[in-house]
Amino acid sequence: GAAGPIERRMPDRGAGPGGRGQRQRPARTPAPGSPPAAEITPAKAPPSSPPKRFFRKSVELLEEERAPPSDGGDQELRGEPNLGGVVPSGGGGGGREEVEEEAEMKAVATSPGGRFLKFDIELGRGAFKTVFKGFDTDTWVEVAWCELQDRKLTKMEQQRFKEEAEMLKGLQHPNIVRFYDSWESTVKGKKCIVLVTELMTSGTLKTYLKRFKVMKPKVLRSWCRQILKGLHFLHTRTPPIIHRDLKCDNIFITGPTGSVKIGDLGLATLMRTSFAKSVIGTPEFMAPEMYEERYDESVDVYAFGMCMLEMGTSEYPYSECQNAAQIYRKVTSGIKPASFSKVTDPEVRDIIEGCIRQNKAERLSIRDLLNHAFFAEDTGLRVELAEDDVGLEPCLALRLWVEDPKKLKGKHKDNEAIEFSFNLEADVPEEVAYEMVKSGFFHESDSKAVAKSIRDRLAVVRRSRERKQAEGRGHPESEDTEVDQHVRQQLLQQHGETPIMGRPPLVATTSHCRWVPVAPPRWGGHKGVRSHHML
Repeated sequence: GAAGPIERRMPDRGAGPGGRGQRQRPARTPAPGSPPAAEITPAKAPPSSPPKRFFRKSVELLEEERAPPSDGGDQELRGEPNLGGVVPSGGGGGGREEVEEEAEMKAVATSPGGRFLKFDIELGRGAFKTVFKGFDTDTWVEVAWCELQDRKLTKMEQQRFKEEAEMLKGLQHPNIVRFYDSWESTVKGKKCIVLVTELMTSGTLKTYLKRFKVMKPKVLRSWCRQILKGLHFLHTRTPPIIHRDLKCDNIFITGPTGSVKIGDLGLATLMRTSFAKSVIGTPEFMAPEMYEERYDESVDVYAFGMCMLEMGTSEYPYSECQNAAQIYRKVTSGIKPASFSKVTDPEVRDIIEGCIRQNKAERLSIRDLLNHAFFAEDTGLRVELAEDDVGLEPCLALRLWVEDPKKLKGKHKDNEAIEFSFNLEADVPEEVAYEMVKSGFFHESDSKAVAKSIRDRLAVVRRSRERKQAEGRGHPESEDTEVDQHVRQQLLQQHGETPIMGRPPLVATTSHCRWVPVAPPRWGGHKGVRSHHML
């Protein structure tokens, strides 16, 4: 006869209410007419300070987080600025006014309005710019004083740049480097453009990759999510702001807190003027349409894909090319960088592929990427398809992983997995999460995180199904290069991963769960964490 529904079995551990090792009767999906999910969802626990074990960090991290984040950036968290010998070393005397007076004495230049000071302390030098340490006398915070080599702008370009610079001054976002001011100046008898921005002292993604070579999957996911948030902020301004020169060299790390910020916005604005005639951008990160100077926000999506490729492989895209002409021929011909084949995580590979398509109309949007489950906020949980989604039935086979037990209230081990079915027409994520709580799989305070993880995965499945229907490809053998779970499952199976055998058929009318200790996927790299590891 037909096998019965999956039986809920409690693991021999304390995972929440319900005791240890007890057999639970399967919970049923509420019948029609029963109270909505909001009424059966357990009440939110009263706010309390979470145990430290849920947020284990280094001493440096804890010091950074003792001060709340501020608009002024990383420097404001450190109290008095270090002006390279400007601040008096004597411990007792000297207030703010004395520090400012001494800073003015050490300054070698000031802004037209007198707010910003420049010190003869070089922080970095590029092909056409030099960055010095500066000081904001209004906020008492260090800034970056960037001088761009002499480039003659037409009067129309000057006016346009001034207007856009004014707009950039008003941008405030945690993942965007603050732009404070700009003006034309003369240095050693030569004209230059000065940009004053937030000072980033912890390096760029480029310097990070040079130092550590391999980026951990969780760091990759977190930093990419933050980059996307910054791009989404820029693209949703009126009118939209396009960066045009996004790359790992101008994505900055704010410090041990691990947050990142997109920089060089003012410089990207200048790239649209005759200033850019001798500096056409970064060919390795330029979308094909940029060479024709007819483009929109999707060029930033393309550049993001190349950044993600470099972050995932620690290889510069198109490093196999000898010059810009070779890169141009490959980019305009739709030939991907050689390093693309080294991305072993199928989900990361699909995301990158969806970003760097030659036809901009076929690329993923920033909203698509932010809504993707891969970039969901880290809750310590992750849901994936346990079986191929043919796209014809309402019932899905899902698997929920406990990736980071420290983020959950209940007691869990790494790589625990709960398999369950979900009916797209009848089930609700909050109700399924509550069933898991009642069965003892999770603490009631984790139910919202469980529901969110399920909802994020369902959004990807639904988008994949809608796309297949629109393209007339509704069978599992069809080629599908978008970010979807069918391809991911195929690749997993190619790497030796198969669904857990001996599992009874899933029942479409109600959700059923079982706990199974699952080994990390063979394409993942680390013990204790199901990771997306790129070799």
